[in-house]
Amino acid sequence: MTRRNWSREETLVAFALYCRLPFGRLHGRNPEIVSVAQKLGRTASAVAMKCCNLASLDESHQARGIRALSNVSAQDRTVWDEYLANPDSVSFEAARALATIESRPLLPLEDVEHFGEGRESERVVRVRVNQRFFREMILAGYTEKCAVCGLALPALLVASHIVPWSVDPVHRLHPRNGLCLCGTHDRAYECGILRVHPNYRIRISVAGELREESATANWLVRFEGERIRLPQRWSPDPVLLQRKLDLLSAAGSI
Repeated sequence: MTRRNWSREETLVAFALYCRLPFGRLHGRNPEIVSVAQKLGRTASAVAMKCCNLASLDESHQARGIRALSNVSAQDRTVWDEYLANPDSVSFEAARALATIESRPLLPLEDVEHFGEGRESERVVRVRVNQRFFREMILAGYTEKCAVCGLALPALLVASHIVPWSVDPVHRLHPRNGLCLCGTHDRAYECGILRVHPNYRIRISVAGELREESATANWLVRFEGERIRLPQRWSPDPVLLQRKLDLLSAAGSI
C-alpha cells in the first residue's frame, strides 16, 4: 500500500480505536484493527502503530516510562490536546469518524427511532453517542473489570462519574473523571457509602456498623483501606476524587 500522510479524519478513527480497545489489544492481529485498516486502505500494523503513537501521549503510560515514539505527528498531538481540552466535542467527532469508516449508524436504529426530529433530537443523539464513547473508554481502560472487586462481566459494569454528570459539565466526559465499577459498587459510590480518596484508598462509611453482616462484609467492608485497581490509561484525577468527597460532605451524606 502506498505510504501517505494521515488525515485528521483518519487520526480521529485511530483515536476512537485507542479509546475503545484495551491497551493489550492495540496490535495488528486484532480483527477490529484489521477491518478498519482495510477500509482505510492501510495495513493493520500501520493502524496499530498509530494507536500506539497516541497511547504514548497518555500520562498514565508516560508514568510507567513509556515515552512518545519518534513518529508521533503534530496532528496526533493536536487531536490529543483538543480532546483533553474539549472531550465533549472530540468524543463525538471521533465516534462519528469511526462509524463512518465502518459504514454503520452512530447509534442502533432502534434507539434513534425514539428521538424524533429537529435540534432536540440532534442534541439527544450527541449526548447518547458521547455517553457510549465514555463507557467504552472507561471500561477499556480498566480492562473491563470493576476497580473495586474485579468483577469482569461487562454487562454488569458501569462507567461511573467521579464528579456527577449534573454537577460539572466541563468534566462530564473527561477521561480522568471516570471509574469502572460494578452495579453494586457504583451505587455505593454514588451515595457515599463507598468512597475513594485521592490516594486511591477505599473507605467504607458504614464499616463499623455492618462488619458482622455477611453480605455487606463480602461486598463492602472487606475492601476498607484497599486501593482501587488503577486503569491502564487516564488514572482517576485526585483533584476530582477530592471534589467528590467535598460534595458528599456538603450534602451531609453518610
